[in-house]
Formats: sequence, structure tokens, C-alpha cells
Amino acid sequence: MLLTVDLGNTSTKLGLFDGDKQIAFLCADGVYDNYRSLILSFIYKANLREDAIDRAILSCVVPRVYDNIFDALASIVGERNIIDIIPQMNYGIKLAMPNPQDTGDDLIVMCAYAYNLYHREMLIVSMGTATVICHVTKNGEFKHCIIAPGFSKIAETLWKNAALLPEFELKHLDTYLADNTIDAMNVGIYQGYIGMLKSLIAGISREIGEDLYIIGCGGLGKKVAPYVGVFNEYDPDFVTKGLNYIYQRYFND
Repeated sequence: MLLTVDLGNTSTKLGLFDGDKQIAFLCADGVYDNYRSLILSFIYKANLREDAIDRAILSCVVPRVYDNIFDALASIVGERNIIDIIPQMNYGIKLAMPNPQDTGDDLIVMCAYAYNLYHREMLIVSMGTATVICHVTKNGEFKHCIIAPGFSKIAETLWKNAALLPEFELKHLDTYLADNTIDAMNVGIYQGYIGMLKSLIAGISREIGEDLYIIGCGGLGKKVAPYVGVFNEYDPDFVTKGLNYIYQRYFND
């Protein structure tokens, strides 16, 4: 059985797969001192023993904790059974930017998975700590990438840097008007973020000049995806499924 691990700046996504079948999924917020405990707890909650997991594939964009997560995986499946996502490998797409070595592992996974699903001109919009919009051409070139603030970070900036603005639960309001502080912040954060996304996607689409298939992904996207109105599909678990796809296609001999 395969364990997939995507370690991002604010969360760790874990998946268990038996071939194409997803057995379990977990999105755990924060950075951990003991990844072995996190992973074992995940495996046990799926009613499995650790010896049922014999392979792992890892995407990590946080260099300072890479050794911790790798060692945790090695203690479970062994070093030789861990696959690392690296930009230098061909996953069915071409990294066509000037500095492909700077491309994040998670972005490679998302774009490779999306292109191999649909083989068409597309945008993949990842809504996590940062908002990242990736353009993949119909010829399989990962050609452009836009990076903007993440939804939660916009909210966090307000209540961390303005003394009189409180932390609160974000809630979408179907209005551009507000008459109290909480509603004012909700309207500003939600409508501002949605407007930013729509504007960026519209601008990218105009410049590309192609009919684009637009995929929304990332766990934070569930808060805004229903209100954006431009996504052909939304999948919060896109990277985990992508890791399994890459393993099954390129490493499962």
C-alpha cells in the first residue's frame, strides 16, 4: 500500500492508496516535531498496521523540516521505498519556465496530474497558504505561474496588524455592504479575495487567448470555491491524488 505525503507551509496532507483506490486522507495543520507519530496515528485510524504500508512518495516545500519527514517515512517503509518529487524528472509535462529548478514540488504534482487527466489548455488554481495559478498548455508545457496572497493570510494580516480588529470566524455574506465590524471584515476579505481571483483568471485568459479548463484545488479553497463561479471543478485533495497518480504511472514496476 502507498502512503502519499505533501508537506506544505501550513499543513501536511497524507493519503493512503491501494492502487487507484484512496483508503484514507488527512489534512493536518501546522509543522510537527514528530512526524512519525502523526503518520502512525493516521495509519491506525484507517484500521491498518504500519507494516501494511510498503511504499511512500513525498512532496515537500519546507526545506527545514525535510529531514524530519524523510526520517519518519524511512522508519516506516525504509529509505529505498521512498520516492522524492524533484523538478528534474519528467512527469508527463515539460517545465517551460526559465528557471524550472525553482518550481515547487506540489505545483509539479498538480500540473502533471491535471494535464494527464485532460490533455488540454488549463489553469490549476491552488488555494493554500499562498494562492498559486499555474498555466499548462495543451501541448503539456507548464509555462506560467502567478503567486498571490492566500485567503487565510489576508484575514490574518487584518487582525494581527490592526489593534481594534478582532479575530473571528470567516463567513461569506452575499453583499458588498456592511454595518458592523465583523461583517465589514467578512465582506472585505471574501469579496476582495474573490474579486482578486476573478480578475487574475480573466487577465490570464485574455492573454493566453485559449478556451481554458480551470481546476480549483487546495484545502482553503472550500471556503471560497462555491462563490468564485469560474471553476470547471474543485478538488481539495488534488495533490494527494496527483502523488498517487505519479507513483502508479512512473514508479510502480
